[in-house]
Amino acid sequence: MDNRLNLSHQLIFSIIICCFFAANAFGQEKEEEEQSKPPFIFFLPTGYDYIHFDKQSIHSFAVGAGFLSGEQDIAFTEVEQRFFGLVLYQPFFFTEEPQSVVHKRLHQIDALFDGRINRHQLLIIFKSAADKPVAGGLSTFQAGVGWGYEIIRNQQVSLIIGGVLGVSDFGITLPSGDPFPILILPFIRFSIDTQWFVSSFDFLTGPNFSFTFAPKEKFRFTADMRMDKFRNINDFIYEYTLWYRLFSEDHKLGDFVRIGAGIKHDTTEFFLSHNTTTFELQQTSVFASIDLSILKIQGGWIFNSDYLINGKQCGSSAKRLYVSIQGMIPVYSKK
Repeated sequence: MDNRLNLSHQLIFSIIICCFFAANAFGQEKEEEEQSKPPFIFFLPTGYDYIHFDKQSIHSFAVGAGFLSGEQDIAFTEVEQRFFGLVLYQPFFFTEEPQSVVHKRLHQIDALFDGRINRHQLLIIFKSAADKPVAGGLSTFQAGVGWGYEIIRNQQVSLIIGGVLGVSDFGITLPSGDPFPILILPFIRFSIDTQWFVSSFDFLTGPNFSFTFAPKEKFRFTADMRMDKFRNINDFIYEYTLWYRLFSEDHKLGDFVRIGAGIKHDTTEFFLSHNTTTFELQQTSVFASIDLSILKIQGGWIFNSDYLINGKQCGSSAKRLYVSIQGMIPVYSKK
């Protein structure tokens, strides 16, 4: 079975973090009589990625829309309603065809709804990364609808267990030879929030683990790790960053500005509709970042990269620079 229901796009996680800080920043001046009203933000996520190799360049733009509702920086026991929704479209343009079977233009569409109502967790996900998203058939998209219940709920620990009904080509075939498109998958979300350690572990078809060490200090360490497949060590995707925030916790700007440096390994995978081929670009890089809450700029050096066709290495794209710009345009906010 292919582990393809993980919504693991790095821009989505960056947008969630942007929203979290923006929700706190925009709420500093709210009136006393409005304390009981949950905050709401409607925003437009944007992004641009540029990777330059010796004989190849990749340009990628991201546009979308999303919203965030509910208090964020509160204890698990105080959560009553919390909702996050996002739709994101990102085309990839290659200046040269990376391989003979791969088009110069590929597309990625992501959609996510993540909602909490007291102990109930709602989840809707959609992902398509292909030359012909959705139109190319079951193999070019994945969708899921899930529900979970918080069985452990206290000030610092939360454990949610449930299930997701997934729709895709999971590699299961019927006697007729057609793919069986529906699969019920377990869903686990385990979160810890303390003064010195904040972490979240999600499991759908693969593990996703993130944590922050010393979240309230000027120096902090963050880590994001996941595995979408289990072929070899290159399927271990990670990003480790040491951050320094310019303002103290009690400053009115708080986390608004921070700078960081780190190392990461990432994989971008596309499904080609015409011959059921998968194309992957794997990269390992060191980088520096500046995060202004609603704008994040990252640049670095790719010191290892490979092309894969159907999971087999078929070339390297040399060592070169990359730049990534991710932002959020707040359109409407209410506290």
